[in-house]
Amino acid sequence: MKKLALALFCLSLVGNMLVAQDGPIKYPELDSLRSLRPKAPDRAIRYAREILEGLDLEDRDLESRVLHILGEIYLELGLPSLSLTSLLDAKQKSHANINPWNDISIGNVYRHQKKWLEAKEKYFHALDIFSRRDQKISNNVSGKAVALNCLGSVEFGLKDYDNALVYYKEALNVRRGTARYKVFQRSLTGSSATFPGAALSVVYQHGRLAGLYAEWGLDEMSLEQLQASDSLLSHVPSSTSDGVSQAIVNKKNSYLGYDHSLRMRVYADQKNFDGAYSESRSALRLLHRLPLQLAKHYLGRSEIQIQQDSLYSALGSIDKALEICELNGLSVLEIDLLEKKIEILRINKLDRSALGTADILLEKKASLSSDRMDMLLESLNYKFQLDVNRRALEEARSRESIFFIFGGFAMVLLGMAVINHRNKKRARAQERLLHKQERQIAENELRSKEDELVKMSAYIVSKNDLLSSIDKDLEYHMSLIDSKADRKVLDPLRKRIQNKIDDSADWDQFQMQFSLAYPEFVESLSVHYTGLRTADIKLCCYLKMSMNTKEIARVTGLSVRAVENKRYRLRKKLNLDTEVSLDSFILAYNGAQVP
Repeated sequence: MKKLALALFCLSLVGNMLVAQDGPIKYPELDSLRSLRPKAPDRAIRYAREILEGLDLEDRDLESRVLHILGEIYLELGLPSLSLTSLLDAKQKSHANINPWNDISIGNVYRHQKKWLEAKEKYFHALDIFSRRDQKISNNVSGKAVALNCLGSVEFGLKDYDNALVYYKEALNVRRGTARYKVFQRSLTGSSATFPGAALSVVYQHGRLAGLYAEWGLDEMSLEQLQASDSLLSHVPSSTSDGVSQAIVNKKNSYLGYDHSLRMRVYADQKNFDGAYSESRSALRLLHRLPLQLAKHYLGRSEIQIQQDSLYSALGSIDKALEICELNGLSVLEIDLLEKKIEILRINKLDRSALGTADILLEKKASLSSDRMDMLLESLNYKFQLDVNRRALEEARSRESIFFIFGGFAMVLLGMAVINHRNKKRARAQERLLHKQERQIAENELRSKEDELVKMSAYIVSKNDLLSSIDKDLEYHMSLIDSKADRKVLDPLRKRIQNKIDDSADWDQFQMQFSLAYPEFVESLSVHYTGLRTADIKLCCYLKMSMNTKEIARVTGLSVRAVENKRYRLRKKLNLDTEVSLDSFILAYNGAQVP
C-alpha cells in the first residue's frame, strides 16, 4: 500500500490541474499546451518557451499563465527548484495582486519536497482567499475545494488520516453544494445530463476518499466511495458524439480507470484475487491511453502477483510498466520500478538478475541526473537569454519612448513657435492697421484744423474788407458835413473802426488755432529767425498748411503778385539757397530746429 500514497499524490496534481481549468479559456495557446503536457512534457516545455519568446512586454497575463503551467510540468518531472522559480515568476508577472492558484501550485512544490509546514501555509492562504470571495463564482468554489484537498493530502502524507478525512469530506461538501452540481442532479431524470463536468469534480472527490480509506485499511468504506463514484460516472457520456467535449470523455475514462485500479488493490487485500484480476482487466481497457496511470496500475498488479507467489508474472508486470515508462519518458517512475524489481529479485535470491537490474538502475539514475542537470542548465540559460532579450526590448522601448517624448516636446515647441509667430504677425498687422488708422485720424484732424484756419483767415479778411468799406463810406459822409464840430464828433467812431481792421486779436486767435495743429512751429520760427515780422510768420503758417500762392492770395485779400513778392522777401530772411524750395523748407521744418 505504500505505492498508493504516490498514486494519490499524482492524482492530486492531475485533479488540481483539471479543476483549475474550469473557467473560460481566453488564450488558445493554453489549450494546445495543456493537451501536449501529459503526452510529451519535453515538447510541452519547448512549446511553452516558444510562446514566451513570441510575447510582447504587455502580454503579462498570458506570460503568467504559461509560466504557471511550466512550473507544474517541472514539478511532474521531479524538478522542484525549476518549478518553484517558474511559479514565482508567474506570480510576479500576474496582473492580479493576489493569485491563490499560484499559492496552491507553490504549496504543491513544498509538498513534493515534504516541507509540510510551508505547504500548509500556502494552502491555508489560498483557502482563506477563496473563502472570502464570491461563492457564486464557480472558479472560487473549485479553488476552495482544491485548497481543502491539498490540506488533506498534507495530512495524508503525515499519516494523520483523521485530519485528512475532515478536509476531504469538507471538500466533497463544497463540490456537492455548487449550483452546477445541483442542476446536474435534477437533470438525471431527463434524457441527458447537464453540466457533467460538475459531476466529475464530485467523482474526483469520492476517489480521494476511497484512496484514504484504502490506505487506512477501511476496505468496505473505500468500496462504498468507489460505488458512489461509479454511480455518478454512469450518467456521464462516454463519447463526444453525445455532445460533450473530449476533455470530459478523457476525465471519465481516467477516473473510471483509477476506480478499477484501486478496487483491484482493495480486493487483493481481502484475498479476493479473482475480483482483483477482473478489476485489473477493466482498468487496463480504460488506461491504455494514460501511460502514467497505466504504468502504476501494472506496479499494483505486480504486488498482487507477489502475494500469490507468482514471481515471474510479477516481474512481467513490472517489465510492462518499465516498457511504458521507456516509451513515454517517465524516468522518475521508471527508477521506482527498477528499485522494486531489484527488491523482488533479491528477496527471491536472484542475485545475478538483481545485479544486472542494479546496473541498469545506476545507468538510468545517471542518465536521469544528467538529463535533469542538462534541463536545469538549459532552463537557466534560456531564462538568462530571455531576460537579456526582455531587457534589450525594454531598453529599445525606453529609447523609443524617450525619442517620442522628445519628438513630441519638439513638436510642441515648434507648434508654440508657429503660433507665437502667427500671433506676432497678427499683432504687427493689427499694430500697423492701428497706426494707419491713427495717422488717418491725425491727418483728418489736421485737415479739419487747417480748414478751420482757412475759414478763419477768410473771415478775418472779409471782416477787414467790410470794416474798410464802412470806414470809406463814413469818410465820404463826413466830407458832406459842413460843420467841423459835427465831423469831429464822428472821429472816435472812425478811429475805432480802423483799430479793428488792424486788431492783433485776430492774429492771436489764428495763432492759437494754428498751434493746435502745429505745436511750437511759430515759437520756433520766432526764436531761430528773429528778423521775421508778423506778416512773414503768417505767410509761413499758410505755407505750412500746404497752401499755394493763389490760395494764400484769396484768404489774405492780396494779389498774387503781392504774395509772390512776400515769398521772395521771406526767402531772403530765411537765408535759403536758390536750389532750396521755400515750400519744401517750411513743410520739413519740425518746429524744433532748422532742417
